[in-house]
Amino acid sequence: MPDLSQVFRKKCLQVFAIAAISVAAFGTVHADPIIVSGSATLVNGAFFGPAITFNISGSNFEASNVEDPGGIDHFGHFGISPCSRSVAPLNGGPCTTANLGYSGTGDELTGMFTVNGMTFAADVINTLNFQITSPTFVIPPELLDDSAVTIIAPFTFTGLAGGACCQAVELAGQGTVTLLLTRQTVGGFTGLFLDNAHYVFGETVSGVTIQSAEVPEPATMVLLLSGLAGTLVRLRHKKNRSE
Repeated sequence: MPDLSQVFRKKCLQVFAIAAISVAAFGTVHADPIIVSGSATLVNGAFFGPAITFNISGSNFEASNVEDPGGIDHFGHFGISPCSRSVAPLNGGPCTTANLGYSGTGDELTGMFTVNGMTFAADVINTLNFQITSPTFVIPPELLDDSAVTIIAPFTFTGLAGGACCQAVELAGQGTVTLLLTRQTVGGFTGLFLDNAHYVFGETVSGVTIQSAEVPEPATMVLLLSGLAGTLVRLRHKKNRSE
């Protein structure tokens, strides 16, 4: 018959070990988050809706060319979807309002990431989670007919790396995103549609700025240059007479 005191001690040790592992895992997830730097680029996807690519890193963490290629099953995770070439026509027309937020999980992100020197695939469920939050913008009516509009906005970033593959680490960051909308004709609608957006982690702006990014037409440029040339000629003649 086994010694009951030894069995009791063994069970206590097992319970203590499990508790220690749970506390360690909990501490890893709830430790100070890793502050990331780098960038992300958002464009019209090759499938349906937008696509985004991340190149970010922090202490003991790196995600290089981690991409959400877009698709019919998760275009809703992009706040800018109402402005994308494939979604906007189905939504009733060109872009007028949206946001630059994003929410993606491990089964939607592809590529590789590194945590504490170990590399894992991003497309494993519950392995990688990225969240971007950015304010909603509304394009002023007087800019809706412009050839191009830029929108500059702040964003915050949170994430979780690990979990299914390894001990999880929290991620955090912030920065400024610049969105370019250009005048296009898509699905019978002509107006402003997504061209690209570039997220830069680091310094952030205090609010949303919406401004025209129109490029002068060639005829306008010719008139402008002609006017400048005429001004320079008059100034030269005036200088020569004064000497």
